[in-house]
Amino acid sequence: MDKKNIKVMEQATLINLKGEVDIYSIGKFRESIEDKIRTQASEIILDCTDLSYMDSTGMGVLIELRNKAKDMGQKIIMMNPRPNIKKLLNITGVDKIIDIIENPINQQ
Repeated sequence: MDKKNIKVMEQATLINLKGEVDIYSIGKFRESIEDKIRTQASEIILDCTDLSYMDSTGMGVLIELRNKAKDMGQKIIMMNPRPNIKKLLNITGVDKIIDIIENPINQQ
């Protein structure tokens, strides 16, 4: 997660996730989102267009960070997750506590 993948807008912060979120990359994932929770943005949008994989470790941290954001009056939104990630969100019930949206620009 490098700084060029993070854009701060007035009401939202957009974070582009790329590659895989797993036990090997979880530190960077957590750090980048925790930094954004400390901002004034009311929404933290995780653009998952280029995210190919997320394991249970990533899912656990995602829930943890969602709870921290909620405590700060913020919302985490996942945008454009791939079918395999959507399935994991659905099976675990995370899709009930984190909004999932599709960016109409990316739809065919």
